[in-house]
Amino acid sequence: MCLSKTVNLEVLNLLNILTQKYSFFKLRQSEPLNLNIDSEQNYLLNSDLEDSKIIKSDTCLLVGINPRYEGSKLNLKLRSRYLKGNFNVIQIGSLLNLTFSNTNITSNIKILKSLIEGNNLFCQEFVNSTNPILISNIEIFKREDSICLINMLKFLIKHVNVFAQSKSQNQLNILNATLNDVGFVNYSNLKSLEYKDLKNSTGIYFINNSFSTPNIRKLLNLKLLNFFKHHKSNNKLLITQSNNLDIKLIAQLRKSFNINNHLHLPNAVLFETSGTYINTEGSINKVTKIITPLGQTKSDWQIIRKIFSYSKKMLYITNILKNNRLVFNSNTINRFENYIGFQYYPVSNLTN
Repeated sequence: MCLSKTVNLEVLNLLNILTQKYSFFKLRQSEPLNLNIDSEQNYLLNSDLEDSKIIKSDTCLLVGINPRYEGSKLNLKLRSRYLKGNFNVIQIGSLLNLTFSNTNITSNIKILKSLIEGNNLFCQEFVNSTNPILISNIEIFKREDSICLINMLKFLIKHVNVFAQSKSQNQLNILNATLNDVGFVNYSNLKSLEYKDLKNSTGIYFINNSFSTPNIRKLLNLKLLNFFKHHKSNNKLLITQSNNLDIKLIAQLRKSFNINNHLHLPNAVLFETSGTYINTEGSINKVTKIITPLGQTKSDWQIIRKIFSYSKKMLYITNILKNNRLVFNSNTINRFENYIGFQYYPVSNLTN
């Protein structure tokens, strides 16, 4: 079951119960995320980044972030502070129009390295600054060199705290662009979807997922390049649950991995459903339904709840053929909770 970051907390909890009841269900996310979830400050806008903190600051460093589109509320705070005067915004990344003046010092990682080493002219800005602010986004954790990049930013913060004219210790602020990024990370650090998941599973269930993500496209392209030519899969099941159906990409996925059956479950959009989310500041937000969905579309919670209720009537046994023997692998077999169909009737105990 491959999830996206738009899944609300109710659906995440229900999927957690489903995976605990039936161990053969595996939860995956569409993209890898090298994130340390031991401390919330590693992936949140810190609680001290309020209006008072921004007003007292005179320097802001943006690393690979576009707050105009990724965090409009944060961009309004920065713009309001800029209009008051004596506020420098330094940006490492692409050239952007943030609706206020800023200084772009290229998008090369080597510039960040020179800042940490103290060999850049902009180091004087941090030395003479008061309560500088450092902001990045969660997208940097998707890079292959994310661990090294985060360590570089921590060294920069350490040096800024030593040399800057700051009364408080600064921290790196992480902006989450997606609605429930923080809730998704708080739930669990899920593994990303890999080729072995597509190879070993009997089916794959995409929930609110976009097939245009780089990780899924890479899997499709590698298959089309005949990278997995020795693998043959049959009787695969594909289930998609979203409010739009990309026929072209689904046809490509079915052709690449020999998927015979496809089932599409239309769900309601954001304005047609209610749910709970955690925003980038760590606050819990409740989204209420504004309009009634048309047709027979249901919310994610209703669809998963229906699957969970019908699971009580289904028989789940993983049969693996090894050396002409049929092996039944189930975590509940020791508690005799599953239906044993050897003689076509249920048994309450199992003797020698």
